[in-house]
Amino acid sequence: MTTTSQIDTRLGTYNSHSYSNGNCLPLTAVPWGMNAFCLQTTDQQGNWFFNPYEPIYQGIRLTHQPSPWLGDFATFLITPVTGPLSQSSLFHRQSSYQLNTANFRPDYLKVHSTRYQVTSELTPTCYGASCRFTSDTEMPVSLVLFAPDQATYTYCNDKHIHITLHNATETQATYFSFYMDLLFSEPIKDWYSLQQGQVVSKCLIDCHDGHIRLNFHCSQLEMTLATSYISAEQSLYQARLIGDFDTTLSQASTIWEQHLNRITIHDKEPSEQKAFFYHCLYRTLLYPQTFHEITENGDVLHFDTKSGQVKPGRYYTNNGYWDTFRTTYPFYSLLYPDQYQHFLEGILNHYQDTGFLPKWLSPDERGIMPGTLVDGVIADAASKGIGKHLLPQLLQAMETTRHTEDQTRRYGRHGAKDYQQFGYLPNDYHESVSHSLDYAYSDWCIGQVAKALGQNELAQAYESSSLSYRQLFDPNTGYIRSKNRQGQFRKEFSPKAWGCDYAECSAIQATLGALHDINGLIALMGGKQAFTDYLDDVLSSKPLFDCQNYGYEIHEMSEMAQANFGQLAISNQPSFHIPYLYQFSQTPERTAQLIQTIRQEAFLPNFQGFPGDEDNGSLAAWYLFACLGFYPVCPGNATYQLGQPAFRHLTLHLEQHDLHILHDKLEPSPAQLQVALDGKRMTALNHHDLITAKELIFVTTHEKEIR
Repeated sequence: MTTTSQIDTRLGTYNSHSYSNGNCLPLTAVPWGMNAFCLQTTDQQGNWFFNPYEPIYQGIRLTHQPSPWLGDFATFLITPVTGPLSQSSLFHRQSSYQLNTANFRPDYLKVHSTRYQVTSELTPTCYGASCRFTSDTEMPVSLVLFAPDQATYTYCNDKHIHITLHNATETQATYFSFYMDLLFSEPIKDWYSLQQGQVVSKCLIDCHDGHIRLNFHCSQLEMTLATSYISAEQSLYQARLIGDFDTTLSQASTIWEQHLNRITIHDKEPSEQKAFFYHCLYRTLLYPQTFHEITENGDVLHFDTKSGQVKPGRYYTNNGYWDTFRTTYPFYSLLYPDQYQHFLEGILNHYQDTGFLPKWLSPDERGIMPGTLVDGVIADAASKGIGKHLLPQLLQAMETTRHTEDQTRRYGRHGAKDYQQFGYLPNDYHESVSHSLDYAYSDWCIGQVAKALGQNELAQAYESSSLSYRQLFDPNTGYIRSKNRQGQFRKEFSPKAWGCDYAECSAIQATLGALHDINGLIALMGGKQAFTDYLDDVLSSKPLFDCQNYGYEIHEMSEMAQANFGQLAISNQPSFHIPYLYQFSQTPERTAQLIQTIRQEAFLPNFQGFPGDEDNGSLAAWYLFACLGFYPVCPGNATYQLGQPAFRHLTLHLEQHDLHILHDKLEPSPAQLQVALDGKRMTALNHHDLITAKELIFVTTHEKEIR
């Protein structure tokens, strides 16, 4: 059994604007919860507000930040103090803490302030948290509350404060607020604004960038925190559902263990790799975050940020589908299919609210990254029989999003009409090649959903249009390149140039991006041997890059250069599937060898945990698949390509039964693998066969034995 005490949430949290080791935060939350909490060590580094090596404690931060590149919203900071403070700034009230005695767990955050000699503990719920603050001295505990934007504090009674954060982030709604209730186990002695430096006698404080101090008589204080995007009444209702600290901690631990124990690693010896595996499983379960709420009457409601109205139905946010369709959702389809269906309901509600399927939500549509790759999430569900009753509406949403062009470029496909005219996006659009590849894949996805619904003629039409990317293949250079409106390739071309026509990659990686048409791509390249040579060149080439299109070296370039895998930029999504493409080549054994090396060299069980941005669980899910021994190269076709397991014996506790994954030797190259599913030799795995099987066995052989 896995316990949350085995997981240190700080893995992958040592980062900067220029270099990513995951760009993670040490989040304490429940799976897919509405809020997350973490330690804040600095307010001087923008969205990089936690450093695992700096023993500085500015407070516990309520956060909704899915990535430092997106930023935070509806955030709030709580700092326990004792005694007087000389000034109101965070710098003047921060304290050191002992790194080696702090607890950073999914279900429990504990830190001891050396300056104030106060121990802070927090355990999460879906809509809030329970906190306990204990002073080691006779000095009573005080809490300093800080909201970085406009906030209203309402004194309800001596054990209850209500807070409304106004304009907590930029959304399309003219009025967007975040409601919060704080309930205390002991009465408030007094409260005042640190900036004004005086006790507040009135029952309401309006402040911008304000610091409010609550003083208590006691040396131990419990606090319940609950939140809502809907109303003050709803946040108070949520607060009354939260029990005392120990009860809430037990509930949070149980929830995590139920989710983490969907996978059992039977290898008896403890290992850093096993601990990192469960850390990645924790990371995969953080996003998307719940944005809907359940009322006292049992109604499920969400705040529609476009209309500014409260509407029925589930809704989830903080998710970039460009990142997560590749690994995270296929992983959910195996272990958490019921939750996957809930996500589909949220996706459909976004369409009903806005007229478009989502692309990158935080909290509403950001309109960033190429394509509409939520199509891959829908198609993968359709291919695996998840959310069948939703498919007719989702197919309509996919088609509408494909054909409707939003002039603001917030929603849908950029240049949708031009793409339909040319079959590619002309290069007067930014990142036109990446858009074109993703649109082609999305067309294929629409076809897969149509096929699942028995609309074969429509499916055939979309599958045909999905092959239009082929006209961007340049046989003279061997790369997929951009064209103008006259059908001419861009004159200036360097295969190592990132940006311009390519999103966070160069032509080298993008050329392998036709996920839905690998065999067609192989034919374009000249056959299997040429394809194999291309893959070998990707790995053997120096990790050089041309940054003229960006004008500077972006962190993904730096991360590729620091790795040992040539032009295989495993740090970023366009390269996720490339190691498994050897399964389509003349040397399929290279996949297992490469996966093992990447696992060992690129993923580290420390604060530098990941080879690049761990976006919403997508890179963590990549690692999980790398440990299971298979991978979904093309979400939507219900097929997994084979890799190599990281452990001798794992069990996946699926919906209906257990699937055992066995590997005999865990041996490095030059070993090859023979794979059997319930005794039948396999060269790839079908999802439906996999979830009904009992044993997946990997047997190590050698080339001379095979011959």
